[in-house]
Amino acid sequence: KAIYWYHKAAENGNKNAYYNLGLCYENGTGTEKDIIRAFEWFIKSAKQGHTNAQSKLGTCYENGIGTKKDENKAFYWYQKAAKNENEFAQNKLYLCYEDGIGTRKDKAKAIYWYWKLLAENGTEDNENAQYNLGLCYENGTGIEKDEVKAFEWYQKAAEGKNKNEYAQYNLGLCYDNGIGTKIDKTRAIYWYWKSEENKNKYARYNSDGIIEKDEASDIYWNWRLLAENGNEAAQYDLGLCYEIGYGIKKDEAKAFYWYQKAAENKNRNAYYNLGLYYENGTGIKKDEAKAFYYYQKAAEYKNINAYYNLGLCYKNGTGINRDEAKAFYWYRKAAENGNKKAQYNLGLFYENGTGTKKNKTNAFYWYQKAAENGNKIAQYNLGLHYENGTGIEKDEVKAFEWFKKSAKQGYTDAQSKLSLFYKNGIGIKKDEAKSTYWYIKATVNENKDEICTKKDDTEAFEWVNEIAEKDCENATEWIKNALKYKRVKLIPYNELTNAVSLHAGGFGHITKSFWSKTNNYVVCKKLTNTTDIKYGLLDAFIHELKIHLHLDYSDRIIRCLGISLDQKTNEYLLIMQYADNGDLQNYLKNNFKNLTWNDKKKLAFQIADGLNYLHNENVLHRDLHSKNIVIHENNAKITDFGISKIQSNQSSTVYIGNFGVIAYMEPKRLLDPKFPYTKSSDIYSFGVLMWEISSGYPPFKESDNVLALAVSINAGIREVIIPNTPNEYEKLYKNCWNQEPEQRPTINEILNEFEIMDFGINVKNKLIKESNDLTSESISSSDLSLDLCIKQS
Repeated sequence: KAIYWYHKAAENGNKNAYYNLGLCYENGTGTEKDIIRAFEWFIKSAKQGHTNAQSKLGTCYENGIGTKKDENKAFYWYQKAAKNENEFAQNKLYLCYEDGIGTRKDKAKAIYWYWKLLAENGTEDNENAQYNLGLCYENGTGIEKDEVKAFEWYQKAAEGKNKNEYAQYNLGLCYDNGIGTKIDKTRAIYWYWKSEENKNKYARYNSDGIIEKDEASDIYWNWRLLAENGNEAAQYDLGLCYEIGYGIKKDEAKAFYWYQKAAENKNRNAYYNLGLYYENGTGIKKDEAKAFYYYQKAAEYKNINAYYNLGLCYKNGTGINRDEAKAFYWYRKAAENGNKKAQYNLGLFYENGTGTKKNKTNAFYWYQKAAENGNKIAQYNLGLHYENGTGIEKDEVKAFEWFKKSAKQGYTDAQSKLSLFYKNGIGIKKDEAKSTYWYIKATVNENKDEICTKKDDTEAFEWVNEIAEKDCENATEWIKNALKYKRVKLIPYNELTNAVSLHAGGFGHITKSFWSKTNNYVVCKKLTNTTDIKYGLLDAFIHELKIHLHLDYSDRIIRCLGISLDQKTNEYLLIMQYADNGDLQNYLKNNFKNLTWNDKKKLAFQIADGLNYLHNENVLHRDLHSKNIVIHENNAKITDFGISKIQSNQSSTVYIGNFGVIAYMEPKRLLDPKFPYTKSSDIYSFGVLMWEISSGYPPFKESDNVLALAVSINAGIREVIIPNTPNEYEKLYKNCWNQEPEQRPTINEILNEFEIMDFGINVKNKLIKESNDLTSESISSSDLSLDLCIKQS
């Protein structure tokens, strides 16, 4: 009966009836299935503007359903339906531009339709999509530039449920510069400060700039006007003004007053600040009971710092009776939400049975969390757990690693432990020089002048303190001393046979050779002279060797086995481990179809684990890309440290210039080579690598115009998300490739995310170990404060 009435309505030209008839024939509803007649009815409906019919036509033409396959016509009808807000067609149009279906590939338009689809269809990441759609309109990415629409989308994202801090910042820029709206300095400051409140550090700089340009009194009265009209956010921000002297004379009593006003309007940050003011007697008489009350109020509104402070209050009896069980409860809430101090204290509570039952395993877990976040006491305690097998299987190597991390942060108990481990060869090869070094570190609190006075007759100790290096007159002398003091192994050149060229680049030539002594293949790297070297080829060689010596502890790093000298050419070679599966880029190309998502996550985790080792050693890689990651026995390892440097030694350089692979480089450096390279720059490169692992191919592989690509990345353009990528994996690499370095996660935070994905310490313990044939030839690392240099490859 339904099909009868659809036919009747169709006789009167009803487009909905046309579409419904098409569905009936498509599905065999009330009539015999007939895809050709279905197609005919869809055409009639689509030509009258029915969006679902237009989308159906796209599917028919794309797949040859009821008509001849025609991708050009499929694209045409998807485009018609997408512009009429059809969600399915928008997704298809994104894929057409992405894959070149019925049209030329166009990354910019693909990006536009991707973000438009998400922004308009209520996804969980809605504000982020709205923000990115605003970027598209502002920059003319995939759509005609429209600053008014950019402003509108920024406003939606800024005012949405999740209050996107980048959209808030851009909204401030719009008001500040008249982009898509009238210039309004007061609103600009408001949105800058809202963005800063949500941890966007650049927002403060912009609001500073406005305050410097305008009269302080005008700023003050603009904020006061908003605050006195009951705006709780303005009241809180006015409190901040008075607290730090921002645009007005510092006045803690008035700061307290405005925090109180904001708190009366249920501002959670104001509750927390009032708690601090009452606890410390800032701007008001000290009152611990009221401090506790306001911490409670802030905690009700999910302020994480308030969770931790409540734990302290219950532990110490501040404003409330001591209650260790409740202290434990609040520490756990804060710890589970990432508060580093709470994580350490929670470990103590579990270890000592404070407020809960003793649980060595849980103590170990929370010490590990705190240790990975850089807490030096937690690192020491974690070392004790590994040393004694408390809550975890005994592992003296890991105990040594954690003691070393703690010792490097100046924790004297850890320094003493490290001295003991080196002296007795516990978890590390015996090394009397290093044992002496760490013993004196612990006893004289790192006074190097006193150290040298006491031990100036000990050659090994002098090496550790770089005296031997400083006395070297040239690079050749440095190598001689390195061999003399057995810092590096000399491998006779005639033991390296059957050389096969693997790669020749601008800065070096890589060959694969057979090392007859170990009956294994090795990689030989000979540097190439270039005008980009600041001092000389040998300096560049020594620089890379020093980095290897500094990093020779981790199985996530390609190990340096020694050096060799080609006596015919008088050139030195670095001899390194050989990776049996080549570099990551080719590995993905050859094996991608067989990789599960667990395999991909494992690869990403292994790279992150290696980067964690680099960053804990304060080393910046500075050239992370898929050619500098190699796969050996299904494990990822980081290689090529030619341009690496120790972060604390930014001035020393070997290579002059700004080198790297554009798609992986810190966006801020693409157009400004003077922008400082930090650990967050390596994190950006790691985010791009995560995307590459998810896709199986290099980023922006079809972009031939290097300059245009650099400008696009600098403007915020990124590769398109691969369909069916797990949400947690996608979210992590998007955070890593954030445009703003301060907004990227640390490597410890990245490892925490992998642990949530079940790729943490348990997986790490199961990974394949290197064969003893090669590692037995490697040399121990040095704790030198090296004079390192830059190179780019």
